[in-house]
Amino acid sequence: MKILLLMLLVGCADKSTSTVDTEAENTDASAIPDHPEDTGSDTHADSSVDYRSAKWCAECHPTQFSEWEQSMHRYAAHSPVFDHMAAKAFRDTAGATGTFCTGCHSPLGTMDGEPGTTMAADRSDISLEGVTCVVCHQAVSHSQPIGNTSIEIDLNAPMQGPFDDAVMLEHGSAKSELISSPELCGSCHDVFNFPGLRIEEAYTEYQESPAADMGIRCQDCHMGPEPGVPVERSIGKAAVVDGIQLPQRPISSHRFIGPDYSLIDNFPYADTAASSEAQEEMKTQIDTLLKNAVHITDVSTDEDPEQTTLNVVIENRTSGHNVPTGFTSERQLWVEVEVKEGDETVFVSGNLDADGDLRDHLSWSVIAGEAELDTQLVNFQSLNLLRVMDVSLGIPDVYETIFPFDADYIVRRSLAPLEARTLQYTLPPLSPEAQITVRLRYRNLPPYVLRALDLGDLVSRLHIFDIDEVVLGGTE
Repeated sequence: MKILLLMLLVGCADKSTSTVDTEAENTDASAIPDHPEDTGSDTHADSSVDYRSAKWCAECHPTQFSEWEQSMHRYAAHSPVFDHMAAKAFRDTAGATGTFCTGCHSPLGTMDGEPGTTMAADRSDISLEGVTCVVCHQAVSHSQPIGNTSIEIDLNAPMQGPFDDAVMLEHGSAKSELISSPELCGSCHDVFNFPGLRIEEAYTEYQESPAADMGIRCQDCHMGPEPGVPVERSIGKAAVVDGIQLPQRPISSHRFIGPDYSLIDNFPYADTAASSEAQEEMKTQIDTLLKNAVHITDVSTDEDPEQTTLNVVIENRTSGHNVPTGFTSERQLWVEVEVKEGDETVFVSGNLDADGDLRDHLSWSVIAGEAELDTQLVNFQSLNLLRVMDVSLGIPDVYETIFPFDADYIVRRSLAPLEARTLQYTLPPLSPEAQITVRLRYRNLPPYVLRALDLGDLVSRLHIFDIDEVVLGGTE
């Protein structure tokens, strides 16, 4: 995920070697040079250090660095799903995508000339940092329309931050309106014009949202202490420099919690045990985000002798964008309904087939006749559709594609900001002892996408989040 980096840079200690101890929280004050006239990265004398790297920032900003290190901004250049999807898009378009995808997932690697076919195993160290600190903190302007990496990064500019009283030590600092704006997020969170589709519209949704009208920004929900809620932040120092008095600041989280998480063992750390622990903590944060994003507000039944009508109301609690948002062709938010009469299941919708997929028309089990089509399935995932003209009839046949770059239009089924949508299910007549369980579930990728990308070994890594559950009837 590529949400805004809002690092509160207020000063760094002198770093005269190419290796940085990222666990250090203090430096010797005598080693700090007094040169507030420094304005950018070209003022450093040691050419063996890549001053674009987040490791350069870590010594004075250890908290922000450790948060970013676990974030999906850094994972963006490590993700095997992204690599395989970008490679497929490149092949399927005969190379026409170029660096369209990697421009957001690996901005500095793209600036350094890495082609769009470069994968994680071959990326440079700086490229593997994905959306690293300078991508946002040396972003000085953006072009129109916003999206498709529409930012200008000036590596000679002062570090851009939200404050006008930053202490300038090893680098210059400047107050920036862009760094605190939704436009910076939108630079990568609107994706369009290849091949003429609006593939991601998170920023566009925000522009038209109640949150925008109220002045609530992307940063307020995705960089605060509780994911998905604009709450007051704790106050502290944004940098750690021994012997230097630094101002107190509202502290922003640089984990940028979104709906994605790592599917590989050695991220965020080479130590797989430490990575596993960090990934589980990330999932608890995602769970909080999702519970703050959408819920079940009401479940009721209407009975008659012929059938039972189940009414379920799902509400988007988010005022800033649709749910799901982002690459909604991949995001699965669905409703599972199970009805039991004693030990017997008399109705089920939203359950999974033998391969872990929903029982829709893309299910291999349904296609093979091994599972029944779920005709009442409610899934808020977008549809990628391709129209193929029947010349003899003059009307198109419409097919669903797995990937948006194989389609010519997208049908979105997500919930608009603050929308409450009523769903209806037709059930058989039920006894008073019947128990109805309604669950709202989410996962960021369906298994069939991984298999189509030849990443079937990652299916077991997918995690289903149970966002909400309501039970009606049954015996206690």
